[in-house]
Amino acid sequence: MEQVIKDIETRLQNNLDQQNSLNQKIALLPKGHINVLYRNNKGYYYLTYRDKDKIKNQYLGPVGKCDLSDIMNQLTQRDKLTKELKHLKEQEKELRKILGKNKKNAIKREN
Repeated sequence: MEQVIKDIETRLQNNLDQQNSLNQKIALLPKGHINVLYRNNKGYYYLTYRDKDKIKNQYLGPVGKCDLSDIMNQLTQRDKLTKELKHLKEQEKELRKILGKNKKNAIKREN
C-alpha cells in the first residue's frame, strides 16, 4: 500500500511541475480576443483583454492592411494551454482526494 501512495505522490508532484511549466508558458502569450473598432467609417483591429477590473484595447492595425496570423496563433495556443492546465488541475484534485482517503485509512489501520 505504501508503494501505491508513493506512486500517487510522484504523479501529484509531476502534475504540479507540469502546471508550473504551463503557467509560465501562458504568461508569455497574449490574452484576450481580436476586436474591430470603427472610427470615421474605417475599421481598426484591436486586441481586447481584461487587466484586473479594466478592459484594455491594444491597437494592432487597420482592417485589411495588417497580418493577424501570428497573434491569432498565439491566442489559439494560449487557449489550448489553458484547457490543458484546467485538465491538470482536475487531475490534481482527484490525486489529492485519493491521497487524503488513503492517509486516513492508513492511520485507522495502525490503531
